[in-house]
Amino acid sequence: MMKFYDLKARGVPQVLFVLLLAVSFGLVLLVRPLVLDYTIYVQQVYNAYMDILSSENAEDPSLLLKKIMELQNSETFSQLMSSSVKIIGFSLLQQILLKLLSYFYLGAYLCDLEYERPSMSCYLRKFLKALPRFIGFNLFFYLGLVIVFIAVTFLFALITALVPVLYFAVNLVIFLIPVVWFIIQVIFIFKDITFLDTGVSIWRNFRLSAGLSSGNRFTIAKNIIFIVCLNLVIQMFSFESQLVTLFIVSFLEVIILLIKQRLIALMYLSRTRRTGENTPAEVSN
Repeated sequence: MMKFYDLKARGVPQVLFVLLLAVSFGLVLLVRPLVLDYTIYVQQVYNAYMDILSSENAEDPSLLLKKIMELQNSETFSQLMSSSVKIIGFSLLQQILLKLLSYFYLGAYLCDLEYERPSMSCYLRKFLKALPRFIGFNLFFYLGLVIVFIAVTFLFALITALVPVLYFAVNLVIFLIPVVWFIIQVIFIFKDITFLDTGVSIWRNFRLSAGLSSGNRFTIAKNIIFIVCLNLVIQMFSFESQLVTLFIVSFLEVIILLIKQRLIALMYLSRTRRTGENTPAEVSN
């Protein structure tokens, strides 16, 4: 899985790597001015808010509310919201492009493992055939997670408001959110590769991908923890030049992303293939 640079079709891994690095590092450079503006606007809004709280208006609720509304209608607050939306938009675009490019790599590596001499056309056919279902499934998958997250957050806020004594217990549960996200990743680790290898539908893939990880989730979790630890080590890198730091981190993150895709493919094949078979056992179900 460490041979992230190795695909049988010549030139494909190099081009993919450059494209991934361009998306990872290039969009970070593009967003940097927006992030600087955002921090300035945040500080300005914070200072204005603190001035309101420390003024005589704080003693009168109606005047306090009026001043806060004026702050929210101010040009500075509008610029803050505009910068926030732009940063979120660029970040979302970056993640979408990284996911699509890495998904193409996953399909290409799967072709390499299945065929003696795969070509670029083989890579494209596998990718394009799976792409509509891949996009549809992930839209429903992540939209569902966002809805559940919002619902749980609202429920916890309501519990805290009604029973203040449970404040610390609710906060403890919130701190467990990364653990829950890790468990979800383990359960649905094969949610994307199934589209490349089978004709499974979007809705049926929820059951198929969860079933493929069943019985092997402890091993899968250990492998994913390895990837997480690599990412944590990368985030510790620091150089005198912030630009150099961003480039090195982006460079290594792309490598880890490709390694993870190869790891998923190898785990999937070990789970679905039997000696002498070229199709997963679950395809016929």
